[in-house]
Amino acid sequence: MRKTRRLAAFAFVYLAASLYAATAAPEAGKRPIWKIQSATNVVYLLGSIHYLKAQSYPLDPAIESAFKDAKTVVFEMDLDSTKGDEAQHLLVAKAAYPDKTTLQQHVSENTYQLTADKLNQLGLDIGVFKAFKPWFVSNMIIARSMQSMGFDPGYGVDQYFFRKAKETNKKTVALETFETQLEVLNKMPDFVQDLMLLQTVRTSDTMRAGVNTIVKAWSAGDLKTLDSTLLQGMREYPEVYQRVIVERNRSWLPKINGYLKGDETYFVIVGAGHLAGREGLIEGLKAQGYTVDQL
Repeated sequence: MRKTRRLAAFAFVYLAASLYAATAAPEAGKRPIWKIQSATNVVYLLGSIHYLKAQSYPLDPAIESAFKDAKTVVFEMDLDSTKGDEAQHLLVAKAAYPDKTTLQQHVSENTYQLTADKLNQLGLDIGVFKAFKPWFVSNMIIARSMQSMGFDPGYGVDQYFFRKAKETNKKTVALETFETQLEVLNKMPDFVQDLMLLQTVRTSDTMRAGVNTIVKAWSAGDLKTLDSTLLQGMREYPEVYQRVIVERNRSWLPKINGYLKGDETYFVIVGAGHLAGREGLIEGLKAQGYTVDQL
């Protein structure tokens, strides 16, 4: 049980996007970072990949320079809040059914059987997850699949800069809390969670090609390919897309607006999927009249 909790702590909300292969080539000469300018301030907005490999480093000097310039570093949440017994108890409290019902009682027979088969392929027994909700099982499948391909959350961009911010004594701010992120998924009705789990199981076999495409597109700051890989498949499940991407983007935009009204440079790091698409943060900031330049 403790091992299960630790793995899931790396997986929560931001891994709920589908991973599809794409053929579009990344745009050359660009980076996954944007400079947002207001009349008084600058905000750097960096797209993060939450699972990477050691060979993904060092990062582009332009990204490191933007971090160095910033007075405050903003993360989706305080990453320290996901550690320790209190965080693990919170995760289990949200992920487990409080009424002692089981996963099998909350998803379709087809979803349950496909999930059991997929977990078996990954060396896991569905019986271990019988008390847990579909969103938790979905994230566990993604986490185990990513790790089987050699990707490590310890090398994620957000983790890298979180450590670096602490080392350099930079001020850090969170856009939301760990509990808020868990609640994004926990409040989904059964039919939405069923769809989310089914989507994860169906796309997990193509995850290897999809992840490699996403990492390549991310490194080039190619929002078009990120949109077609991270988001297009997710839009086929609009309830999931609305809760995980759109609603959170809308809640973050006023906060970024607040940073732009200040006079100290901010360095904001969010999952790359939140930057792409018509409802992404980049288009949202452009619509508000800010000068937005990709570095």
